[in-house]
Amino acid sequence: MLPLRRTATSLWHSNKQFVCTIAPPTPSQDQPEPHLLQTSKSILQTIITKPQFESLLPSLYPSSVLLNPSCVSLTLSPLSNSHPLHSIRYLLFLSNLPSFSPSSLPLDSPVITSLFLDLLSTKYPPSFTTIVLDLISNSPFHFSNRVYHASLSTALRIHQPDLVFKIHEKMPDSEPGFLISAMCAQGRLMEAYCFLKEGLKSGFVPDKVSLTNLVGGFSKAGNFGMVSQLLHLMIEVGVMPDMYTYQRVIHGLCRHGLMEEALRVFNDIKSRGYRIDLVTYSTIIDGLGKTRRIEEAMIFWEEMLQKGIRPNEYCYCTIIDAHCKAGDFKMAQKVYDEMLKKGFKESTVSCNILIGGFCMHGRIDEARKLFDEMPQRGIARDVVSYTTLVQAFCRAKEVDKAINIYSELVSCGMEPLLLTFTPIIEALCEEGKMSQAIEFMRCMDEKGLQPLERTNDCFIKAFCKVGMVEEGMAWLVNMLKNNTRPKRVTLNKLIESLCLGRQIQDALLVVNAMVEMRYHLEVPVWYMLVEQLCSESLSSSNLVLDEISAAV
Repeated sequence: MLPLRRTATSLWHSNKQFVCTIAPPTPSQDQPEPHLLQTSKSILQTIITKPQFESLLPSLYPSSVLLNPSCVSLTLSPLSNSHPLHSIRYLLFLSNLPSFSPSSLPLDSPVITSLFLDLLSTKYPPSFTTIVLDLISNSPFHFSNRVYHASLSTALRIHQPDLVFKIHEKMPDSEPGFLISAMCAQGRLMEAYCFLKEGLKSGFVPDKVSLTNLVGGFSKAGNFGMVSQLLHLMIEVGVMPDMYTYQRVIHGLCRHGLMEEALRVFNDIKSRGYRIDLVTYSTIIDGLGKTRRIEEAMIFWEEMLQKGIRPNEYCYCTIIDAHCKAGDFKMAQKVYDEMLKKGFKESTVSCNILIGGFCMHGRIDEARKLFDEMPQRGIARDVVSYTTLVQAFCRAKEVDKAINIYSELVSCGMEPLLLTFTPIIEALCEEGKMSQAIEFMRCMDEKGLQPLERTNDCFIKAFCKVGMVEEGMAWLVNMLKNNTRPKRVTLNKLIESLCLGRQIQDALLVVNAMVEMRYHLEVPVWYMLVEQLCSESLSSSNLVLDEISAAV
């Protein structure tokens, strides 16, 4: 990984220097020697048929033959078509030969360039593509600019920004835009912005993709001041924002609930003649739906249809979700039926939306009915399907049914989420079933899931409620050791229970903790403490009373 914390200035100038120090690859021979045709066929056969061909080839051919540029090209060309992984192994084998020199292989030839462009294409899974990128970034080979460009784009596509920096250092020509996009992918937005500004001083003209990624990153983070600066900068340098740039801005505004501003941007670009596409309409409709502005969402839905823009499944699900959240299941079903008529099939996502809507409005029986019907309709249930029902049953104080759903989830081999465990644990605490609650907390811990702070508070209050105040005190101590901050109301409840159990010393320890957290005692709890102190006739009671008074 690049020493990623270098300043924008040093990073910029180190890349400019690197351009001058990398020697270009030696051109490949145009025509292979005739006798190499047969040799390459033999090598190819050995690679395909011998699992450990790396140890066998050096005994069959001298290095001068194995590293002959024409021989390498003739071997790689057919090998890459049917055995792409063997192609990678073959190149790694060549690089480990004693007489290997990076300039001895024709890796900038059209044949090799075509091979690597194919290996970096979307037809291969990301796991294989990562192997190819590792070879490009770690091997001593010099590839063509086309391969380097494709590898940088691919690394961003498969969410491997670290590889962008490694590959970029090998390039004979600097491509700062890829570095900016990689920094954005890592969330290092201000570093990317500083790097951009430093580049502009050196005459760098940024590309639209990297600038849009930077705009999108700040928009996602909710830093719309920087978004505005970047949009103006794009215009200043002659890189005009396009529809995709504004999509990123609108998406960020909707994400942060700034619907009025999102609508302003939407209407502004529409009035300036931008062609509003399906993605942008879907984003606005989704934002309006999530903020319960269903009538406005439907206006944009109708406007989209009038313009001849055909909704996709995501867009249909967005408007169905909006109707469900508003409790208008008649309209939700109407849109759902229309979606099916348009040729879209029921899916896990669409069913989860309906289940979530039913549960939100207390119609659990309908949600459970749809949940049970999903396998019969050929629709897979996922962890969201189960978790939604678990939450609904817990809200309805039917924790036993929630646990049954949880058990079904586990028996299907799925991994429960934090949001699956939390409502069950809190519902069990509410019912005073502490042993079961602790067992679920243990299961959650075994899966590496950290409880929400409110869940720890639930345990303390529940222990107090069932008269297990010592356990509540022990739970608090554990929370403090883990630097988990309990709520003020929780500590007041614990002090109250300790006073009722005449455990005044423990109560004072909790008071000290409250003072350190700058919490205040509730007045009724203060009176209980004072009464206990007076009845116990504790020594230095005046000093203790002063400390208690400081917490009121």
